[in-house]
Amino acid sequence: MLAMSLLAHIVQETDRNLPVAGLMNSRTIERLAAMLGEDDGGNGWSPLVPLQTEGTKRPFFCVHPAGGNALCYLQLSRLLGKDQPFYGLQAPGIDSTREPLTTIEDMAEEYIVAIRQVQPHGPYNIGGWSYGGVLAYDIAQKLRAAGEEVACLAILDAGVLYAFAVLRTVLPERDLGIFDTMRLPVGEQVAVFRERTAAARLIPDEADEDLAARIFRLFVINTKSMIKYRPDPYDSRISLFQAREDFVKTRHRPYGEWTRICENVELHEVPGNHLTMIHEPHIRELATKLGAALDAAR
Repeated sequence: MLAMSLLAHIVQETDRNLPVAGLMNSRTIERLAAMLGEDDGGNGWSPLVPLQTEGTKRPFFCVHPAGGNALCYLQLSRLLGKDQPFYGLQAPGIDSTREPLTTIEDMAEEYIVAIRQVQPHGPYNIGGWSYGGVLAYDIAQKLRAAGEEVACLAILDAGVLYAFAVLRTVLPERDLGIFDTMRLPVGEQVAVFRERTAAARLIPDEADEDLAARIFRLFVINTKSMIKYRPDPYDSRISLFQAREDFVKTRHRPYGEWTRICENVELHEVPGNHLTMIHEPHIRELATKLGAALDAAR
């Protein structure tokens, strides 16, 4: 979250955008300054955010949630250990170097191109939390359609119908739902969204209005892409990590939703609810079980 705020301040002071991946690759003031001097106007932008590049295990590629930010996986990447390469996938538009993509299918195609730059062929380990889990599902479908093997598809408390239940809980319709919020003036949209999603940490406290508005815009675009998405059946194994605590009251829990269209869903219950499962203290058990699933897929 602080990294996103730093990027926003860099834009304010220098009028130049740096990709999040560049920040992770250049972790000193000197290297950041060099990157600014070599600014290419976003032509070298990639959705890949290298959170952990060392290790002998097969890489794990984890897709961003609806807010577009893959840095939420930084702690998870560290808990999986130094031998597990871990790449986040960041949404175009999160750092102002690209315009957002508007469909799940288009995002999946672009992310596959980026994934293949690191790992040209399978078997692949793909995953994602919340909205990212649905995107990971489509990526896995497309890889298998291209003749590649997906060793592990890890869905972290995600589902298409479940996502709408989460949305109604975070932005309940009895107050201002997401579509009501979208009709407000831009400044009011961001203020409402920022207040109501504080528990999810979608917008860092230190973020300025420009960054907050950018995250909100991505959230809206991704919500619309979910409305249009219809997942096809998947004929291989899914490792589903479902939060033990109910965050929403709905019959569309992730396990029930995926088992309606997929025959091989392996359920792993993890502590916390939809929002807290990837934060301390719950993330440690998630990392242990996810690590075991990745190892088993080898």
